[in-house]
Amino acid sequence: MESKDLIQTAKDMGEFTTLLKAAKALDLMEKYSTEGPFTIFAPVESAFEPIPDSVIDDAFEDLDYLRDIISYHIVEGKYSTEDLRENTTLTTTGGNKLRLRENEGKIFVENTPILKPDIECSNGIIHSIGDILVP
Repeated sequence: MESKDLIQTAKDMGEFTTLLKAAKALDLMEKYSTEGPFTIFAPVESAFEPIPDSVIDDAFEDLDYLRDIISYHIVEGKYSTEDLRENTTLTTTGGNKLRLRENEGKIFVENTPILKPDIECSNGIIHSIGDILVP
């Protein structure tokens, strides 16, 4: 089966509503549909539940802040679970370093375990995570 691009895959999975809303607000839909490869550590929708709506609304009103948060979840290049095991840090598209570690077979990005690894896309790979990474 032909794999779909990062955006279409995220839409089809239905677990990344707020993340996709942010990509749309930042005008990134086209970029992550056509460019790449990228590795996205994608927070599932439940990651946003503990955050008050007002805080999320404020983030969407401050696009620079929102861009900083989103870019902290994206790395240029395609990194599968195997690749992640071989790296201790990756540099995000925003220029920050993400720390990686393995514990009991699970890979952690910062202190967040990867829930669903290696979601293949035509222009990269998605690893779903249960928390929002904050630079």
